[in-house]
Amino acid sequence: MMWLGIDDTDSLDGGCTTLVFHELLDSLPCEYGQPRLTRLWPFAAQRTRGNASLSVEIYTDDEIIPWLDNYWNTKILPLRGQVSDSEHSERKQYPSDPGMVLFQEQPEEDYYWNAVRGEVTFHDGGKQWGGNGRIGAAASCAWREKNSTWEGIAWRLEERRVDNDVLAKVDQMDGTFLCRDPRTKRGLISPRGPCPVMFGIRATSLDVAKNATELLIEGSAPIIGSRVFKTNQASGDHLETTTTVTVHTKETLNGGHVVINGKYLAFSESGKMNLLAQWMNEGDSFECMGLEYENMIHLEAIKIVDSKNRSRPLCDCGTRMKSMGSEQGVRCPKCKTRKSDSWVEENRQPLFSGWVQPPPDKRRHLAKILT
Repeated sequence: MMWLGIDDTDSLDGGCTTLVFHELLDSLPCEYGQPRLTRLWPFAAQRTRGNASLSVEIYTDDEIIPWLDNYWNTKILPLRGQVSDSEHSERKQYPSDPGMVLFQEQPEEDYYWNAVRGEVTFHDGGKQWGGNGRIGAAASCAWREKNSTWEGIAWRLEERRVDNDVLAKVDQMDGTFLCRDPRTKRGLISPRGPCPVMFGIRATSLDVAKNATELLIEGSAPIIGSRVFKTNQASGDHLETTTTVTVHTKETLNGGHVVINGKYLAFSESGKMNLLAQWMNEGDSFECMGLEYENMIHLEAIKIVDSKNRSRPLCDCGTRMKSMGSEQGVRCPKCKTRKSDSWVEENRQPLFSGWVQPPPDKRRHLAKILT
């Protein structure tokens, strides 16, 4: 038994590593296990569109290497060098740099954790082909499936069309998630770009993923093929822990982005999460999850821990008291009664209770659904 992985065969102009891997699996001259789709650190400089790599356990030995050499040279290597500018991001786009790896033993687990939580370099050992894609390919092989979901993917033959009525039924199936935006009912399973994916349906079990995929295929335009992958999506693996923060400063930038303490960033597109960040006052505390990038924490979820209104106390005569100066207490402007307590605190009810996350169409693939 050996571990095979590939990554980085696509660009914004088209192509799709999942389809390349699907065709590779269909051509393999040996048996293989469950195909896996692994999302990695979202800020890697030379990441692909969704930063997804693919891997599978194959039931063979070194005799497969000549076959893989030939497949690499004829099918995968020609995909190198594709590049396209993005209309939605200022991030520099790099040419596709496919990589393929083959290991006799699964790489150490730490390599996956490092690759899903930060930038890593090439993994040593095994048989390797190509360039930068070897990093993601090896990281996918190193994944131990401790937190996993499933995704059924179908690739279109020509047009991209999924029946909305069928999608609505799939959205109501027990075990599917993030199929449609609950606000707009717009589908979240089909990309908008030129890649060959018809849809990707997410589920919490293999059986549900298979059933949902079959239903959607019946209500879709003709496809090339389909396959269900085990995946680390919605696992939260990219985040190590939560952090509790007290608000000292808050700034709203042009465009509506909110920065707390000069470090914690809630994007304007993050919906309720951005509104909650705007609502917080100095002295409030909140629990949060997010990734650090360029000295900023890009928030992915927040929950209010404590928030209070502060006001001057009321005098027994019913008049709001006023400060007499620093550390001098307060005095009633009407009856001149004095008190040493300068402030009265009352709990504020948050706009939203529990964990708050961006809208479904603005979340990372890795983001865990919180309640």
